[in-house]
Amino acid sequence: MAIGKVTKRTPDNLAEGTAKRTRVTAPEDTTVEMLKRSAADSPHTYIVGRTAPAFDAPAVLADGQIGRVSLADFCGRFVVLLFYPGDCAGMEARDLVEFSDRCDEFDAVGCSVIACSTDSEYAHYNWRQQLERTNRGEAVIHLPVVSDRTRRISRAFGVLNEHEGQAVRAMLIIDPMQQIRVEIIGDTSMSRSVDETLMLVQALTI
Repeated sequence: MAIGKVTKRTPDNLAEGTAKRTRVTAPEDTTVEMLKRSAADSPHTYIVGRTAPAFDAPAVLADGQIGRVSLADFCGRFVVLLFYPGDCAGMEARDLVEFSDRCDEFDAVGCSVIACSTDSEYAHYNWRQQLERTNRGEAVIHLPVVSDRTRRISRAFGVLNEHEGQAVRAMLIIDPMQQIRVEIIGDTSMSRSVDETLMLVQALTI
């Protein structure tokens, strides 16, 4: 009776056999790898309680002129910082108009409201002009809108969607010591409540 060849199982060919089996049975695209790629597309760092990243950037100012906005200029006041993906979306216009209409109420509790997206300051300016034309020439946005063309501000605050190259819809409240006290990130289909934001600021002043 013929006897088959017996291969001696050494550490080397054991490792080789294991590697071969791994190559054959391992899935090409694991859940872990997909999660890693997803995290890389939109990394987010928990920043509540930390000092707000300083910035000085081009902006359309509250009076409609192009200038610069520095976060350091608001030291000693609360700041509501509104990030949004881009101009020209109906919801963005509604949100900023609603906050603009109640700037006096925020000012009464020592708070300034600033908006920011990755559009250029010229895009912000043209968008504001367009909104004014549809409102019979009257200004509808009375708060500074910062341009984050370099994506540095959005990235520093952990609200940049790296895959899309745009900021996500986010709202942060920064206290007079420039510490981040509140961060809320929502889906682009969700509107922001001015009432709730004002209540949060008021609660922080107590």
